[in-house]
Amino acid sequence: MRRVLAAVVVATPLLFSSLACNLTSQSRVDSIHRMNEGIKQLKKGNYSGAEMGLKEAIQLDPSHGLAHSNLGKLYRKQGKWADAAAAYQAAIANMTESPNASFHYELGIVTAAQGDAPGTALSERDSKYRAAITSYQEALKLNPKLYKAHYRAGVLHERLDEPKKADAAYRSAIGLNAKYSSSFVSLGNMYIDYGFANVAMAVLDTGVKVNDTDAAMWNGLGRAYLSLKQAPKAIDAFKKAHAIDPDMPDVLFGLGMAHAELRQKVEATKNLEAFLKKASAGVPEDTQKAARDTLARMQDVI
Repeated sequence: MRRVLAAVVVATPLLFSSLACNLTSQSRVDSIHRMNEGIKQLKKGNYSGAEMGLKEAIQLDPSHGLAHSNLGKLYRKQGKWADAAAAYQAAIANMTESPNASFHYELGIVTAAQGDAPGTALSERDSKYRAAITSYQEALKLNPKLYKAHYRAGVLHERLDEPKKADAAYRSAIGLNAKYSSSFVSLGNMYIDYGFANVAMAVLDTGVKVNDTDAAMWNGLGRAYLSLKQAPKAIDAFKKAHAIDPDMPDVLFGLGMAHAELRQKVEATKNLEAFLKKASAGVPEDTQKAARDTLARMQDVI
């Protein structure tokens, strides 16, 4: 009897210990409630209310990584890149219970955005890009299937004039999710920009076979054909892009330039004028100038 009783006495603390491991502290429970309230306010567009709720959640439990992460999302929506980065760094520092790849991924996004901020010195921009790439690599260690981390790293490698690394990153993204057209488009456009339009055509031709409903994919293929002086094929590709997205400025520009190559005045003029009407501040000035110069040249075509 004593042996049985002793066994019960020994086992009981172990049972209590096991139960304790599954309990959530009251401070975490309270923090979760405040975080959820902050998220509700964020969804309503009440940024000040959301910030208040999320900060209170963190005060209740400073080790609540998800609360830090949601505060980062709020700051990201507001374009407060430095604050967002600090919030994601805090989230990473407090994710010991369950490592989360998205925290590193989001940190990479806001760090790269800091590099893109107007007035940023080139050296500082490059430093931010490299830090962002490191964050994407950390995300991939936790989730090797996070294809967008490969893609975003590729974009930054390309901006850093590291085409081989960009190529590898884009292809890794394609290998994980071939339906994500941005990887094909960016890889193809990079080859066009580096003067390898034939390689770009092969990449994008594969891309449209995988995803033939993406306007950017067809537009990229059209650019490749146009770079190879194959205007008729370029027009076919641009028309397919235009059928999918009639308002895409790049497609109108491509159509106009391709028709101009064939000295088709009416079609070239129509598309280039439409492009200039839709061209926003985000369209490079040299592209708009090329359209205006081509329109002027078309006036001499009979």
